[in-house]
Amino acid sequence: MGLTAIVKPTHDCNLRCKYCYLTDEAEKGMMSQETLQNTMAQVAEASGEGGAHFIWHGGEPLLAGMDFFREAAQISHALKADGRNISNAIQSNGTLITEELLDFIEQEKDFYLGFSIDGPKEVNDKTRVHASGKGAFEDIFRGIKMARDREAFVGNGAITVVNKENLPHLDKIYDFFNGEKISLKLNHIIDAADPTFGISPVEYATAMNKLFDRWIEDYDAIRIDPFSQIIGNFMTSRPSGCNYSGSCQDNFVSIGPQGDIYPCGRFDGLKDYWMGNVNEPNGLTEALESSVRKRLKERRLENMAGCKKCDYVPICNGGCPHNALVAGDLMGKDPYCAGYKMMFKHIERKVHEELAKTEMKGGKQ
Repeated sequence: MGLTAIVKPTHDCNLRCKYCYLTDEAEKGMMSQETLQNTMAQVAEASGEGGAHFIWHGGEPLLAGMDFFREAAQISHALKADGRNISNAIQSNGTLITEELLDFIEQEKDFYLGFSIDGPKEVNDKTRVHASGKGAFEDIFRGIKMARDREAFVGNGAITVVNKENLPHLDKIYDFFNGEKISLKLNHIIDAADPTFGISPVEYATAMNKLFDRWIEDYDAIRIDPFSQIIGNFMTSRPSGCNYSGSCQDNFVSIGPQGDIYPCGRFDGLKDYWMGNVNEPNGLTEALESSVRKRLKERRLENMAGCKKCDYVPICNGGCPHNALVAGDLMGKDPYCAGYKMMFKHIERKVHEELAKTEMKGGKQ
């Protein structure tokens, strides 16, 4: 299946989102050319025939500057010329989008651009703010519109973090994204610097189920994950998405500004989960064989209370190990288990109802 590398050129950011999970222990500084070269070469080698997918993340990755991404593109070209399968994406807060960047993405036909925004201005600006405290919506949406105005596809999907502030406003968030025709991924908050933004699994599932009922009836609806993802998981019994895959440790790795390697981006700065450094000889190869990696691979469903007999094991696999760690037990199930079950049951029932309606309509023709 290859390897997805969440690469963080910097942990610096020009915003101060109130729920940011990055700790003071996360690596400082900006990724050097040497670290960039080692990162891409080693990830490509470790990915084999499955291909290497680089997600340029942060912090805010665009703070690294255009020269950094031009160098990454040159390395990509060289790796492709050597027979490697390489793809790139940038996950940005959207405030630093320039015409120069969009020209670059159009020319490369790669580096798909994704955004982070929490809804319309009155919702977004409660949590996604500049260092001054000023809401960031206008700057974020300006970047999204610039990308959307391009004739060539450069990407316009967005991630929204579902938290205590915006949970009551999911309808308003949906109206905004659907009206703007921006595909949406709703990620629930787990580990915020300020615990007042936390939500319970039941709160999350209740609100999401209500939104799902509206979305499933809207035939002009945008794609929303995890809804589309969960439906696909039911249809194929082959779960996608790192939260539900059960094999994230086979397919993901995170590499920070100084080359430090962690199991995924959420573990960055946690010393107990440091696996190595790409600037060391065979750095990534050894990291993938490290005791940390092996310990994470020992996380098994049979050791999680209630999982073995759960109907949704095939599409959940115990959930996210980092979420479990936040709850105090890396080897335990995801603490959002109760919420996931509520969503799975609800979505399964509604999908069956929709399929039954379709069959009845077909029978009347």
